[in-house]
Amino acid sequence: MAWPNASVVSSGLGAYPTVYYDRKALDTLRNNLYLYPALELKQMPDMSGVAMQIFNYTALAANTSAATEGTPGNGISLTQNTATINLSQYVDYVSFSDKVVMTAISDTVTEGAEELGYRGALSVDTVIREAVDTNANTTAAARIDKNDGTYLTASVVRNAAMSLRSANIKTKDNGLFYGVIHSLQAFDLINDSAAGGWIDLMKYTDGNAGKLQDGIRANRIGVIAGVELFESNNVKSYANWQSSTHTAYGALVFGKNAFIGSSLGKTQLGQKNFSVRVSKFKTETVADPASQVAAAASYNFFFGLVARPDGTPGYRRIRCESSLS
Repeated sequence: MAWPNASVVSSGLGAYPTVYYDRKALDTLRNNLYLYPALELKQMPDMSGVAMQIFNYTALAANTSAATEGTPGNGISLTQNTATINLSQYVDYVSFSDKVVMTAISDTVTEGAEELGYRGALSVDTVIREAVDTNANTTAAARIDKNDGTYLTASVVRNAAMSLRSANIKTKDNGLFYGVIHSLQAFDLINDSAAGGWIDLMKYTDGNAGKLQDGIRANRIGVIAGVELFESNNVKSYANWQSSTHTAYGALVFGKNAFIGSSLGKTQLGQKNFSVRVSKFKTETVADPASQVAAAASYNFFFGLVARPDGTPGYRRIRCESSLS
């Protein structure tokens, strides 16, 4: 005997739930931001204006003239070079209605603060990117431009490192230059199998051989010629590169004091620790007499940067295409 059809099915129940809402938001697709750590930072004290003057000295030349006995001669002068960091103000906020705060299925205020924190860090990263690119456009010594059809290789990275050393630019405090490259450029770099290229360097070193199989972890690509390289897609792109239909990307390699940044007070502006303020409004105001705006997340910071004062570029911008683009 066959079972009869069920007399109650979901389509016949008016209160049957049609969808379940997961209460945890999935990760937002965000850039990895690595330009802020490329700066040397100086804190602007409160109540000191928004312009900070920095300086260094021009190195003294060698003295090849022997002294004349009994003749003190003339003293030598020092040449100071100055530059000014001008801090600009950046402000954004997200406000939340009382209905959202009281009835939403997740903590929308916390989620909004996290999204705003990324926007702020991305803004800082982009301000740095544009300032460096503008400086490079007028500073020939900072530019390494590769022709259409050529890509980022270990040799190009060595070029950047040794040209910085040739200008007496020092490494960062960890003894390495600091590099940021696009993920598509990183493909060509780690796929470089030429003699002395990435694969050649890795496979013959016991400590590195396994990393060829592991791939890139945590967006740190590795070290080549004393340049520690990180992957970020928030680098400058250049359409129709070298009159072609291709896009080039601007990789950057920094030495110490290439660019000096400043913010007002102890504001944290990096991606991992960007400062966002969350405010809860529990009393009515003239502007909101019924307290319909229950909370807000905001940032308000002052930030600026400038290249080293002596005019010697302490960085290199490498513009080249990727074989994947």
